[in-house]
Amino acid sequence: MEKTSQINRYAPFWRYLHIVIALEKCHQYDYARPSSYLEDNSTVFRIISDENFRNQSAKKLSGSVRVKTDVYDDSPLVEDDPKYWEDKFKPFHEYLENTFPIVWKHFKIETANTWGLIITWEGSSSLKPILLTAHQDVVPTQDNTIKDWTYPPYEGVFDGEKVWGRGAADCKNLLIGLLEAAEELYKSGFRPRRSVIFGFGFDEEIGGPRGAGSIAEILIERYGKDSFYAVVDEGGQSLAYENDVLLALPGTGEKGSTDVIIGLNTPGGHSSVPPDHTSIGIISQLIEEIENNPFNAFFTPVNPTFHEYQCIAVYSPSLDPKIRVDILRSEYDENSKKQAIKYLHDKSLLSRYLITTTQAIDIIHGGAKSNALPEYVEIDINHRVAIESNTDYVVSKDLNHVKYIAEKFDLGIVFNGEEIRAKTPKGYFTVEKVSELEPAPITPTTGKTWELFSGTIRHVYEEIAFADPKSEYHGKTVVVAPGIATGNTDTRYYWDLTKHIFRYRPGASTTVEAHAHGVNEVIPISSHLQLIAFYYEYLQLIDSVED
Repeated sequence: MEKTSQINRYAPFWRYLHIVIALEKCHQYDYARPSSYLEDNSTVFRIISDENFRNQSAKKLSGSVRVKTDVYDDSPLVEDDPKYWEDKFKPFHEYLENTFPIVWKHFKIETANTWGLIITWEGSSSLKPILLTAHQDVVPTQDNTIKDWTYPPYEGVFDGEKVWGRGAADCKNLLIGLLEAAEELYKSGFRPRRSVIFGFGFDEEIGGPRGAGSIAEILIERYGKDSFYAVVDEGGQSLAYENDVLLALPGTGEKGSTDVIIGLNTPGGHSSVPPDHTSIGIISQLIEEIENNPFNAFFTPVNPTFHEYQCIAVYSPSLDPKIRVDILRSEYDENSKKQAIKYLHDKSLLSRYLITTTQAIDIIHGGAKSNALPEYVEIDINHRVAIESNTDYVVSKDLNHVKYIAEKFDLGIVFNGEEIRAKTPKGYFTVEKVSELEPAPITPTTGKTWELFSGTIRHVYEEIAFADPKSEYHGKTVVVAPGIATGNTDTRYYWDLTKHIFRYRPGASTTVEAHAHGVNEVIPISSHLQLIAFYYEYLQLIDSVED
C-alpha cells in the first residue's frame, strides 16, 4: 500500500519527464555579441539599413549573376578541355578581383585545379583556422523555360527589392556576401588572430570533385586532419515557420546518396510478333514494384530532424497536444514513435523525406524504332539515403525487387559485373551502383562551438535583422535547432578537416522561396544583407575564443 501511494505521488513527475528532457536538449543559448557591437554597433546596422550600402551590395551581386557559370552533368575534366572551363570561370575570377580589391590586395589568393579558389586571410596566432565555403557554379537554365522568367536569367536585374537571376540564391549571394563581410571587417580595422579561409569550388552542382575535392586535398595536406575550428557552407533551412515556431535550422548532418542503374537485355525481333511483355513492359513492372514499396522511415536521435521536431513540440503553442506528446515520448515509447512517424509522413513531402530514404526514377532509355522490339532498356534511380541507413542496404533493396521481377519473367541477373542468377534465353538484368556517398558524420550540438554559432544566429536575427518594429518577425524568438537538408553540399569533401560542420546560409529567404534551381530564382536584398551582417559578427566572435 505504501509503495503504491509513493508511485502515485510521483506520477506527474514521470508523466512529464520527457518534456523536461526535451527542454534540456532544445536549450536556447543567449545572444553572442562581439565587443564591437557592445561598444559601437553602427557598422553592422549600416550593413542592414544604409541605403547606399544596400544599393552597392545589390550591384555586386547582380554583376556576379551576369557572369554565366553554368555546369552540366557531362562537363569534361579540366585537363581534358581547359578552354571549356576557362571560358566560364576566367571572366568570373576577373569580376571578383575587380569587385573586391581589398581581398585581392591583402589576402592570399590561390587556385585549386585551376578554377577553384582558396583565399586566406592570415591570422596572427596558432588558433585553428575556419573554412567558409560557397560555390561559383550554377545549374543551367532550360531554353524552353526562358519565356517564363520575369527577367532574363543572366541579366541580374535588381528591381529595388530583389536580385533576380540564376545563382542569385544558389549560391553566388553566399560567395559575394562572404567577401563583402571580409572587406567591411578589414575596413573597420579588424585583423584576425584566427586565420579565415574561403574555399570556392566550381562544380558543386555536379558533385564537386573538380573544385571542392581539389581544395580539400590541398587543405588536408597543408593543415592535417581535424585541424579546423569549423567549416560553414550552404545548406540547412535559414528560417522556417512551423506550428507558430520561428526556427533556424543549421544543417548538422547530411543524407547520403547513391545512383543505381538497372538495365534489361532481351531478344529483339519484329514488333509484329511481340512477346506478351517487351523489355519496356517488364521494366515498367519493376518500376511499379519499386515505387509501391518505399523505404521505411526512422525517427531517432541520430537524425537532426528528431531534435528539430522535439524543439517544435516544446515551443509550439498550436501543435496538436496528442502529436506533441507523441513526438516528445518517441525516444522511449514505440507507439509514440509510430505516431510521430505517421505525422511527419503525412505532413509534407519535405518532412517525409527528412526521415526516410528516397527513390526517384529520374532517367529511362529504351527502344530504337517503332517496328523493332527494344533489345535494351535502362533506368537510373537516384536515392538520398536516410541518416540511419547506408548505401549497401539501399542497393540490396533495389536488388531484391529486381530478383522478384527476374523470377517472375525467368530472367538472369548480373550485379556489379557478377552473374548472381543465370542468364536465360529470355534475357537478363544488369544492376550497378554507379555512385555512393554515405550519410555524413553528425556535428555535435553541445559545447562552445555550437553555442557560439547558435547564439550568433539569435543575435543577428532578433537584435539586428528584425529590430525594426515593422519587420514581419519583430519581437519573435528564433529557436535554433539542428536540421538537415534533403540534398548534398560540398562539405562531403571536408569531413576530415573538423567535426564541426555547419550547413547554413543566413538570411530570412529560404531556398524554396528563392526558387533555387527553378524559374525566377531570386533573393530579397534584405536577406542578402542579413547574411553579410551574420558573418561580420561571427568572424569577430570566433576570434575571441581560445579553441
